[in-house]
Amino acid sequence: MPENLKVLHLFDQYLPNTMNWAYRMMRSIPGTEPWAAAGWMVRNKYFVPEIRLFVRPLQSRSGWLPDTEWQYGWWVKNLLRVEQRWPLYRLWLTRKLQQEHPDVLHAHFGPIGYHYLPLAKALGIPLIVSFYGYDYESLTTRKPFWKTRYAALFKSAAAVVCLGPHGREVLIGQGCPPEKIMIIPMSIPPEAFPYCQRTKQPGQLRLLQVATIKEKKGFLYTLQALRTALEHCPNIHLTIAGERHDRELVRQMQAFIETNGLEKHIRWLDFLPPDELPAFFAASDVFIHPSCYTADRDSEGAPAVILEAQSSGLPVISTTHADISSEVLHGLTGLLAPERDADALCRHIERFHRMENDEYQHFSRNARAHVEQYFDVQKNAVLLRELYARVRDYEGW
Repeated sequence: MPENLKVLHLFDQYLPNTMNWAYRMMRSIPGTEPWAAAGWMVRNKYFVPEIRLFVRPLQSRSGWLPDTEWQYGWWVKNLLRVEQRWPLYRLWLTRKLQQEHPDVLHAHFGPIGYHYLPLAKALGIPLIVSFYGYDYESLTTRKPFWKTRYAALFKSAAAVVCLGPHGREVLIGQGCPPEKIMIIPMSIPPEAFPYCQRTKQPGQLRLLQVATIKEKKGFLYTLQALRTALEHCPNIHLTIAGERHDRELVRQMQAFIETNGLEKHIRWLDFLPPDELPAFFAASDVFIHPSCYTADRDSEGAPAVILEAQSSGLPVISTTHADISSEVLHGLTGLLAPERDADALCRHIERFHRMENDEYQHFSRNARAHVEQYFDVQKNAVLLRELYARVRDYEGW
């Protein structure tokens, strides 16, 4: 292996608990020295000395280093908005890196890549940009001027990373040169989500959905499918867990549950720390995650939580949305429905409810094996290291 490459990972915040997959990838890339920069830093379990962190002076001098991403929420949101117009942190970072600069910049999410494009040009450092979901189409749909920004980003970036073939086609449609795109799947450490042997009894089902409460996660379709399935399969229980981000959607969900008398079948929890997920997986039979596009084309890429659930041996009910079809193999590791099709989801729920243990074990073992083979972070991190080495001498400005 050649000498370590210094790689500066760029975020808007470092690092929300919901982005633990980014931390795992950073720590797994062989032959690299990981650095991280963000307009706002959070002092949680990812704030470690092994990663060189560039804390803006406003935070370091004031001591405003919160323990979670939810502290100072309103203040942080507006600070990051101001940074887009008056990039004081980016200018400070540019001066800081002139003294000792990294070999590669890796921006996480399209808008972050565009924001730090002047930094890459000023220092003459190659920039890689990873796209993950909302940044595929939502920005250019809601704010068409982002089409021009993306064109500039695609022209100057050394490489563009996406999570699967769907993401690749979307980026090509947005104007990204195909030769610049590399697919590196969403990845997890399977050992952190150990396989759990379960016995599935026909006539009962424990469902689990873990996600931030947003429209694209498909929570209302989960509830609609559950209501219909309960007409024929009474012994079904659903656990929901996630940060209540969309207050209006939360209100709609609460009203639906109360109107349809679903309270005794549903346990609704708040955000679950990543370390607690394995225990919830072990206490469930099936993970459900019916992702969908929203009206403004907000979307998922390839949710890490689906891989985490399958790693534990949980079959998954999901949709053919984005690159989920690569994560969940229909009929092998789970069952897929069209987006926004509550009736199809209901049929899948009913099938697992009736399922005998032998068939269930087939799904469970396949789910674990699929993650181990294609989504192990140690294997896919090697692909990033190879990409970093390839673009190190990029001069395509």
